[in-house]
Amino acid sequence: MKELWKQRPFRWYWLGLFLSGLGDQMGWMALSWYVMERTQSSVAMGGIIMAYMLPAVFAGLVAGVLLDRYDRRKLIVVDNIGRSLIFLGLVLLLAMEVIPLYFVYILVVLAGMLSPLSSAGAQTLLPRLVPKKELLVKANGVMESQWQIVYMLGPAVAGVLIGWIGPANVLILDAIGLLICAFCFSRLPRQLVGRQEPSGAAETKAGQVGPFLRSLWTDMRTGYRYLFGRKQMLMLVIFTFLFNMGYGPVEVALPLYANQNLEAGAVGLGMLWSALAVGALLGSLLFTSIRWKVSTGVTLGGIIVIWGLATLPLAFFTRLEIAMLAMGIAGLSFSPYNIIYRSYLQREVPDELLGRVMTSIRTITGTGMPAGAAVCGVLIPLMGVQGLLGAGAAACVVIGIVALGLLRGLDRASLAIDQGSSDALHPVGQKGIELGEERKP
Repeated sequence: MKELWKQRPFRWYWLGLFLSGLGDQMGWMALSWYVMERTQSSVAMGGIIMAYMLPAVFAGLVAGVLLDRYDRRKLIVVDNIGRSLIFLGLVLLLAMEVIPLYFVYILVVLAGMLSPLSSAGAQTLLPRLVPKKELLVKANGVMESQWQIVYMLGPAVAGVLIGWIGPANVLILDAIGLLICAFCFSRLPRQLVGRQEPSGAAETKAGQVGPFLRSLWTDMRTGYRYLFGRKQMLMLVIFTFLFNMGYGPVEVALPLYANQNLEAGAVGLGMLWSALAVGALLGSLLFTSIRWKVSTGVTLGGIIVIWGLATLPLAFFTRLEIAMLAMGIAGLSFSPYNIIYRSYLQREVPDELLGRVMTSIRTITGTGMPAGAAVCGVLIPLMGVQGLLGAGAAACVVIGIVALGLLRGLDRASLAIDQGSSDALHPVGQKGIELGEERKP
């Protein structure tokens, strides 16, 4: 672990994402609370989540091509500066007495379209910052612990600040965090993270719009061709999509659960999210400190089952301490999922395809949570908040049990590819890149 912290680029990387993530947690909670106060509508709350998530998913296809063609560091800087300006625009809207909600939606959509440059870009940069493969899982564990610290501090601080300075000023803090993140990524050495030479598709001359768009379309399909050529990886992505969809009820219903069922207000909501983050932080620290020997597929399927069981008490109890305990256990069980899942993809996908493959995968997995959130916004008036939380928990248990059986061969499939199985090779892209060729670190 010390070897990671000795590297200055990794420290800039960690600091930028930490401050950006902390601001985003506070800003997102402030925006959700504002929408709930103004509309008292679960449909509107689900719509805000969809307005951010869905554009991010589909804009990610173009972002993935850009991340593989150009300097990933610069693209992340552009995203953070752009979203900072958008959130400052939201501050101006929140300062007005009468605000058409669709103006808020427009700005949220724009922010969502920019966000894949950082969300996918940061993941594609990590293997370059950590050239030793044996340190990659540890690095992902450090980053997962960082996110859990952010989730632990952000909602709790936001719950206090919303009542003290108002949601608009909390969004200003989010914008500041994004600007600092842009500065931190600008400090990364270009020779380490910048692309050394453009891909063949990027060699289109300026002004040749038609060839550029055709090459863009070809590159966008490359990620899908890689994914659909690997059955076990595709199955993992599908189960991650279903898991995200099962998580949707928590994202939408928890503010209503805290406000209506627990009668705990914004402070109670912050405590619930912080309980989830504390549990997740402990889970990620424990996981990275031990030598885990259970197979990848069985571990991921088991995590989905345990998440469902852990969140089930929310459907039956209306006491804050019980809800916090349930969220803490859920976080403890969940955090290793991201570490294992991201490390698996970063290890299996060649660096020159990583941006396109990761964003192609995100168009599948990323629709899970907003789809679940949208369905929840419609079902809450029919089933009630606690009824929907119970349904989401039960769905995760069923999904996890099925995954336990179907993902058992995940590690065996990876081993077959690493040994150079000729059956797994397919040419992709204009240069005919072999999917099974030696991977860059």
